[in-house]
Amino acid sequence: MRVTLVVLGRASDYAGVNMAELELPENSTLKDAIRALSERTNPVLYERYINGHYIFVTLVNGKPVLSPETPLKDGDRITLVTPEMGG
Repeated sequence: MRVTLVVLGRASDYAGVNMAELELPENSTLKDAIRALSERTNPVLYERYINGHYIFVTLVNGKPVLSPETPLKDGDRITLVTPEMGG
């Protein structure tokens, strides 16, 4: 299956890309997609995500998701955004 990852904000600094197309096995999860992106770009992405350092707002097809075990389907669009803080 093919999914698209859109990486915005500081999350794109970690990944070094703004968008990536990934080919994943059927029955893959959000965690699998982030692992695959991390393997292509920067291992810090997956390490932080899987160790509970949720540095991203994560959307699948525009809907917020919290579980790394969220199942994916062919054609899904995953968006990772680093929450911004400041004042």
